[in-house]
Amino acid sequence: MNLFASLGIETIQHYAPLHYLPFIGRTKSLKSKPLLEADGFSNRHFRSKSKRSDVGRGFADYAFLTVSKDPRIVLAKLRGGFPHVGINVPVSAFNEIDFDISRYNVAMARRTLHSPMGGFPESNANGRYYENKLLPVARSEFDKKSLLTTHYEVGAMIEILVPGELVLPDESYISCYSGEDLAIAETALSEVGADWECILSDPPGEYNRREDYSLEIQNFINTAIKDPAWRGNGLEFDRV
Repeated sequence: MNLFASLGIETIQHYAPLHYLPFIGRTKSLKSKPLLEADGFSNRHFRSKSKRSDVGRGFADYAFLTVSKDPRIVLAKLRGGFPHVGINVPVSAFNEIDFDISRYNVAMARRTLHSPMGGFPESNANGRYYENKLLPVARSEFDKKSLLTTHYEVGAMIEILVPGELVLPDESYISCYSGEDLAIAETALSEVGADWECILSDPPGEYNRREDYSLEIQNFINTAIKDPAWRGNGLEFDRV
């Protein structure tokens, strides 16, 4: 989609806990919640609040990415010491696939169609209501262009929503926010056969990395590597 490049956007981001990398690297894809559940992941794999919102608001069938470099949830997790990474996907991966765009944070928006004041108005720059969605999305090329050109440069939280599954190209790369995280990420991806480059990046905010979390994450990753059928042990988002 040339519009991304015209705004200087070279990559679209997906942020994830560091210990999810063996799962993501093994499939080389990002999947919606129903597809992850079909793969055997239980509810404890998902951050509970966002899952309730995604399902209740009609967005469960998407893989979520963003053009934002500093999503609030990632800022909070890093501030709490929980290692996360950024998965950077080149915009060329979106040229031949369907996707919607939301200018509202699906999990956190306080106003929806079910709110007392009603939903946000439909417009070229806000998007429109489709299917069972309680928030508007941009789906047509015209609406996508209007939404991005109106809201991207003012720093709005914009989500890129891919139905089902996004296959991650070899040109994707991983942003890590400490040297220790970088070493763990490189080893994990190598072990599962994903040859994405890992780079050391400045964290988007304060990162109070905790060694106790790091040790648990390393144990988690070691188990995930040894047993491809393993689906986690509850070391997930809600603990921080």
